[in-house]
Amino acid sequence: MLQMPVHAGEVPIAPLPALLRNADRPFHKDATGSLLPPRTVVFLEGFARSPRYRVVDGCVATFQTLSDGRRQVIDLVGPGRIIGLGAGDRNRHSAETLGFTRLEVVAEPLAASDLEVALTETLARSQALAMLLGRKTAPERVASAVLDLAGQFGRPARQKKRGAVTFHLYPTRTDLADWLGLTVETVSRCFTRLKKAGLIDIQHNDLVTLLEPANLARVAAGDRALS
Repeated sequence: MLQMPVHAGEVPIAPLPALLRNADRPFHKDATGSLLPPRTVVFLEGFARSPRYRVVDGCVATFQTLSDGRRQVIDLVGPGRIIGLGAGDRNRHSAETLGFTRLEVVAEPLAASDLEVALTETLARSQALAMLLGRKTAPERVASAVLDLAGQFGRPARQKKRGAVTFHLYPTRTDLADWLGLTVETVSRCFTRLKKAGLIDIQHNDLVTLLEPANLARVAAGDRALS
């Protein structure tokens, strides 16, 4: 039977069968600071509000799920960023790790300056997601995602052209599809097109290198079409 990462007195506001997938490795507060395995559920939508956590290493997906299992990934969160922001006494979304991840509890209450920075960033990313889902084409969405992930996880690429950036691709094609509002097949096709255009390289399906960051940004902005 799947276990849920909840404590005595925590009652969900709605049935959550879809949220319980991959919940066989529930997160416990006493594991803070240890390395959590991939697909560890940090907290669940609808349950009593969890502590806020800062991602030290790794990647966390935040998402909301409909009763039929359809999922919208709200954000992919990298090192230095905080998850669990928001008002109210219930979690407004769920969170799970996408790779080996280390978290730390954020002391409450947050300093006013830190809270302002975190909320401003959250709002900006929400607005960017709304634009992406509402107006961008599939190649523009995937290019935007690659640039975003490179900004969070990228490092200078060795043995590549000057200015190239490489990063580990934590999300699967399914995670990316749920983030970008696309099908898995469309995400895969867009990666292939970006690779054929010489804008990125992909090794072993999880190591991505940006070969032409400026031109990739043009694709993401709609200023350059892919052939």
